[in-house]
Amino acid sequence: MINSNLNKNTFKTSFEIVPPKHYINPNYIKKIVRYHKSFDFLDITCCPLANLRISPISIAHKLILEGINPKKLIINFSTRDKNTLSLQSEILGCISMNIKKILIVKGDKIKNGDSLKSKEVYEVGTNELIKILDKIRNGNDYSGNKIQKKLDFDIISTIDINKDFGEIKKIINNRLKKGSNVFITQPVYSHENLDFISQISRKKNYKILCGILPITNKKILKNIVNKIAGIPIDSKHLNKLKKLDDYEMEQYSIEHSSRLIKEYKSNLDGIHLMTSGDIKRANKIIKDL
Repeated sequence: MINSNLNKNTFKTSFEIVPPKHYINPNYIKKIVRYHKSFDFLDITCCPLANLRISPISIAHKLILEGINPKKLIINFSTRDKNTLSLQSEILGCISMNIKKILIVKGDKIKNGDSLKSKEVYEVGTNELIKILDKIRNGNDYSGNKIQKKLDFDIISTIDINKDFGEIKKIINNRLKKGSNVFITQPVYSHENLDFISQISRKKNYKILCGILPITNKKILKNIVNKIAGIPIDSKHLNKLKKLDDYEMEQYSIEHSSRLIKEYKSNLDGIHLMTSGDIKRANKIIKDL
């Protein structure tokens, strides 16, 4: 199923929250609360780029206490970090908090992050975890134990578009059968990418949120090229950014992102804004939509 606020045929906006490393500053929460009404969903990441961050569930709890509707929140779970017992336990905890959207990700490799003594788990992959969650949604846990009742939540997963049309359609159809019907793409930067997403978005039994990650400094550009899988990196936009300083890069990248969104808005289900946790910058990109 797709929850009603995703199922409406209207353009949706999602903002990616990056939890702080060691301490939740009250101003951090206040800033999210201040701008949250500009977005349909708030997606809270789980140790992105394999860097140690505060639990997304803790951030969700803080935001709910500040009056944000839990149904607006998306919580990330990485198969990299937990076994199936822990994953099920924490996901059931989220659902008990009335959080209705769970995003399943593989997770970046530990070698890319700041916790090199940690070990990758991967007891199950993303497809297997999606299938487990679909069982939970229908009243059974991974071991076949009955849950008191069927649960209502969306299973969201990611797709990269650095593949041909047939392969991506196969991935989407496979995920649909397993239980995921909402997808978030890796960041895209070209008209060709947006044309492609527009083409694969022409179905009503699933939704695709197009990843938008403005590259505002050389560090982000380096991470895009070297650390994030599934992004077509040989593009005119990325090649142009390599020639700019940080200030020029930020201005050009934000303008480029805004321009692409406006041009393709009518052909997309929605966008997923990744601005390194800067909700004010994300709000600036979408303010004239």
